[in-house]
Amino acid sequence: MLHIHLLGIPQIFAGDEPLPLPAPAKAFLLWAYLLLRRAHPVPREQLTYVIWSDVSESEARANLRRHLHLLRKQLPAPPQDADWILATRSTLQWNPDGAYWLDVALLDRFTGETASEEQWTAVVDCYRDDLLEGFYDDWVLTERERLRQRYVHILEQRVALQKARGDLRGAIHTTQRLLARDPLREEPYRYLMELYYRVGDRAAA
Repeated sequence: MLHIHLLGIPQIFAGDEPLPLPAPAKAFLLWAYLLLRRAHPVPREQLTYVIWSDVSESEARANLRRHLHLLRKQLPAPPQDADWILATRSTLQWNPDGAYWLDVALLDRFTGETASEEQWTAVVDCYRDDLLEGFYDDWVLTERERLRQRYVHILEQRVALQKARGDLRGAIHTTQRLLARDPLREEPYRYLMELYYRVGDRAAA
């Protein structure tokens, strides 16, 4: 099983063994882009435009072919001879049925209304930091903000659920996570003051 962490500093594991990130950086970014759009085939033309927007079209196509080859060479062998990357003449897609775990997928598919306590803990803990720390391409920044807001929404759901259950200490802990991720918002400060007051911590309130 391949474990892929894109939240925070990117990391890859085959089982418990850490693996190096694909290199050079453009090969890794090609992989990350396919992972983030794993549900559908991505046109090759789109990949060349997004990842190699600063070169000519012909050079971008050549770069895509070369970096795809490098990426495939560096990924571990897939189980049961199932390709990690599904390719046609016009599209590429990360195999959605491959034997892998992806932190972003956990965040994307989470549904708080039906989640168990274990699922809540897993989704809250999977967000180690913002997406692809150290990378600043325009498309990365857009995805980073989308996932940050997704995580903030999940934390807000968690606080509301904990308050409804009377787990005020848990709600305080989750609100502190919320403030760490989005310190400019005023609502979490109000939540925290209310919660401290309700647990009798007047000094913190």
